[in-house]
Amino acid sequence: MLKEEDGILVGEIVNVSADESVVTDGVVDVTKVKPISFDPFGNAYYGIGKKVGNAFKDGTKLK
Repeated sequence: MLKEEDGILVGEIVNVSADESVVTDGVVDVTKVKPISFDPFGNAYYGIGKKVGNAFKDGTKLK
């Protein structure tokens, strides 16, 4: 249930940039970026781990 102070934010990404130190062969290397994720249930931050699959490809094997 939404409370008065809750809201929905809708936006558009208009630019993405990355420091040259995290780019490999012209592509951002996520292992160099070392992104983190916030867990709002446990109030904790987690580091993103290794690659576990391929987007838009691995799921087609399930059909």
